[in-house]
This record gives sequence, C-alpha cells and structure tokens, in this order.
Amino acid sequence: MITTLDLGLQEMAEEVVLEQITKLAPLRVGNGAAMVTDTGSGEILAMVGSKNYFDPQGGNFNVALALRQPGSAIKPVTYATAFKVGYSPATILLDTPTTFPNPWGKPYSPVNYDGRFHGPVPIRTALGSSYNIPAVKILQIVGIPEMLKTAREMGITTLDKPENYGLSLTLGGGETKLLELTG
Repeated sequence: MITTLDLGLQEMAEEVVLEQITKLAPLRVGNGAAMVTDTGSGEILAMVGSKNYFDPQGGNFNVALALRQPGSAIKPVTYATAFKVGYSPATILLDTPTTFPNPWGKPYSPVNYDGRFHGPVPIRTALGSSYNIPAVKILQIVGIPEMLKTAREMGITTLDKPENYGLSLTLGGGETKLLELTG
C-alpha cells in the first residue's frame, strides 16, 4: 500500500491540534482538525480529523470531512472572483461603516475583528489584514452566484445552496469541508 502521508508531519499535526484544543478549552472549543497538503501535487501529507480519534466521548469524528463554517479562510475565493472580472490587488476599497439591506430581516452592518475602520485600503491590504467590510463590499459587487462559481472551479462543491447565503458568505457564513478548502 502507498500513502502520501508523511509520518513526521502527521505526528506533529496531531500534537498541534491537541495542544491548541487544550489551550482553547476555556472558550468551550472541544475539537479541531488540521490538513497539510503539497500545493504542487495536491497530495495529503497530514490529516487530523479530531483531537483524539479514540476518545469515546466524540473523538471518533472527522472534522476535516464535516461541513463547518470556514470563517475568513473563504475570503480569497471572493477576491479571486473580483480578480476574474478586472479588479487587482491594488484596487482601493473603502473600509468604512456600511449597512446593507437584507431581504430576510434587519439590515446587515458588518464590523471588523478589531472594531475599527481603516478607510481606503488596497485589496491586498484588506485581504492580508482580513478586514471584513471590504470583503463584504466586494462580494456585493461581484455577486454571490459568481463567487460560488469560482468556489466550484476551485473544487469547493459543498457551497451549493445559493438561496441560503447572504453577504456574510465571504466571512464564513456557509458550510464547507476543510478537505475541499485546502484542496
């Protein structure tokens, strides 16, 4: 039998997941996953599906294959969509207070993780700093259907319910698998 797993990387990934979940226990984080892939070949070098697969209290669950919200890890898909239609890393976006209408309820006003607004920022800075407001603004411009098309082209097939998504999709408001996201 041939495997692409690297035993040293696998053991290290298992240790890191357990260590990080232990540190996050006070925040009620109980499980986690990790993937290490060769970006050239796509081979999986390490895959950790839970903090302890052999734990009878829920360890026998593969988080890497489960549908989970990806958080800001999905933002590059939004920006890749923008690049396909002519935007560039130097395009300036306004990181300013913005409220978007919401057909399902109260208006949507995203905020940044640091609670601040950063004014005019190039896309490269917005993405590198993981600012939320510019990501939501660019998703509104390119549209959810186009962003989902880019996601499919990248191998993310689990974001398949466009009727369920709003602009928070770019902040991780949909569910996908870590295996697809790292692919």
